[in-house]
Parts: sequence; structure tokens; C-alpha cells
Amino acid sequence: MSNTTSRSRVRWHATATYRSNEGHVVVPMMLEEVGDLHDWIEKGPHWDTIVKIEIHRVNHIDSPTLTVEQQAKM
Repeated sequence: MSNTTSRSRVRWHATATYRSNEGHVVVPMMLEEVGDLHDWIEKGPHWDTIVKIEIHRVNHIDSPTLTVEQQAKM
């Protein structure tokens, strides 16, 4: 896991939202593998301060509407 993951290799964008006295703290994470999220959470604030974690897939193809059937023909 690296904080300097190449944008071309990023496949997942996650954000962890933590509770603090000043309000929510949002921590963005660019991940090559979704399993790398574990390492980010381990090195962050205490787990019980997490409000939510959102994970979004980074699309690297031209078609934002690619279907499973279209992918099978690739």
C-alpha cells in the first residue's frame, strides 16, 4: 500500500468519514486494490470513530455504461 499510488493504477476511490469534536473529518483514499482499504483503516484514527466508509469504482474505459454482456465480447 502506498500513499503515492499512480493515478493510472488506481481502481478504487474510498472515503472514510471520522467523528471528531470539530465535526466530521473526511479522509480520501486512492486504492489499487479494494483490499488495501484495510491498511488505511488500520493506520487511521480509532475504528469506533468511523461514521461511514464509501467505496467507488474508478472507470478506466470510455464507456460509462459498459454492460456485462459488452465486457464478455471484449
